[in-house]
Amino acid sequence: MKRIFILLIICDLFFCSMNAQIHFHANVANNHLWRGMEVADGMVFTSDISITDKNEYFRIGLWGGTNTSGTYKEFNHYVSFTYRQLNLSVWDTYNFSPGATYNNKEYFNYSAHSTGRFIDATLSYRFGKQFPLFVAWSTILFGRDRNTSNTANKYSTFVYVEYPIYQNKGWNIDTGIGGAFALNEAGNDSHFYGNSPGIVHAALKISKHVVFKEYKIPVYACMMWNPQRNNAFFQIGIQLFKF
Repeated sequence: MKRIFILLIICDLFFCSMNAQIHFHANVANNHLWRGMEVADGMVFTSDISITDKNEYFRIGLWGGTNTSGTYKEFNHYVSFTYRQLNLSVWDTYNFSPGATYNNKEYFNYSAHSTGRFIDATLSYRFGKQFPLFVAWSTILFGRDRNTSNTANKYSTFVYVEYPIYQNKGWNIDTGIGGAFALNEAGNDSHFYGNSPGIVHAALKISKHVVFKEYKIPVYACMMWNPQRNNAFFQIGIQLFKF
């Protein structure tokens, strides 16, 4: 815990010396979808507060989510670096929903054998306007992504590509596909997202900015399929505010 507080103090001093800017936004949706999984259903509220330098190269933030029934609770930390179309981010994710089957009662537990959190690193790149393809590679570096004997990390990896197929008069349609596998299989093909290497996420997202007086309110609908789990989900959401 002491190390976390020291790190936060160092980050605060760093950003204050670089004319830091504060960002805050909140969304509401009928569920929470992530990498081929429905993490939570019901009305879900998510919020993000972050600090960046004036050029928004470096960012440190806190992300939280909950639903109205109280069956979903999540609180994450993250840091990221962005330069032009390239982004590197590291997320420390802690889902402490009441029905969790892992350790969800020790927030500051960073023991590899018993922690309920996981740390995920993502390297992504978006190509230029002529070919606006988005590609991302994400690997879980630490946490509840262990082999069956709890002796080593699986390093589950999610690779994702996305491409906008329609943009006109404020309407945007994006399609994406993601596959998952474990870098350290150790004789077992299972990973964080499924039981074998393969496609775990396919999505079609439609979004538009609705104009209300002087405000532009982003709304969206997302269809997501998981061929490996034989699942499909529909999501509709709105950004409540963004500062």
